[in-house]
Amino acid sequence: MRVRKRKKDSQKMIRWRLRILMAEKKISNKELAELSGIHPTSISKLKNADEIEQISGRVLNNLCNGLTKAYHAKGDERIITPGDLFDYTYDGDGDPGYADIQSVTTEKPKNGHSPNAGKSDNTTAQVFWLLPNKEAS
Repeated sequence: MRVRKRKKDSQKMIRWRLRILMAEKKISNKELAELSGIHPTSISKLKNADEIEQISGRVLNNLCNGLTKAYHAKGDERIITPGDLFDYTYDGDGDPGYADIQSVTTEKPKNGHSPNAGKSDNTTAQVFWLLPNKEAS
């Protein structure tokens, strides 16, 4: 787990919201540590970070479980998900106008036999391709 300390006027696209979630229900570092199984020092480091360079799935899962338990203990039946821990703001890098999104839907074979034996014939998949916009090149 890599964390970065708070920076003033951070212009990053993805912000870490653990501090905000804990403040909403006045959850202490010690309480979250007990409910999540994460060491109190690690909770403190995570809480004081605005940016997370990387976080393991295990730690993220434990935080969500611990926060959900803490919210329930405070009378809020909300389930905390990884999406609650992050806030995304588009920063303008990589203009999305440079890509066209094309949708392709696969269809069942006309003979009615699925190429995947033993699997349902009712499966429909949708694939999205990001292709460069020729006009933008």
